[in-house]
Amino acid sequence: MYLNDYKTTVTQSGDTYIVDYGIGECVYIYNKVGKRIKQEVLQLIKCDMWKVIALINEEHQLNEGDMNNLNMEIRNHSLSKVTDFINGLRNHP
Repeated sequence: MYLNDYKTTVTQSGDTYIVDYGIGECVYIYNKVGKRIKQEVLQLIKCDMWKVIALINEEHQLNEGDMNNLNMEIRNHSLSKVTDFINGLRNHP
């Protein structure tokens, strides 16, 4: 909802994926988890989105509940961008 106006780019460096929002970014890595059955998962390791949040707050005057929703939107939106990027790489070798 709040992030629809932001154009993002995703770049890859090894197992690291960076979702760039122009004035903020989220960084994911592939990490192997599990003791008996190992599987790879995307893990958010850095989220520097304070400028994006500040701009959205200026436009919409967010309350505490809105901030919680925005936090989840940032996580879900950036993860979907990384997932789309990875799926695009798999479909276009």
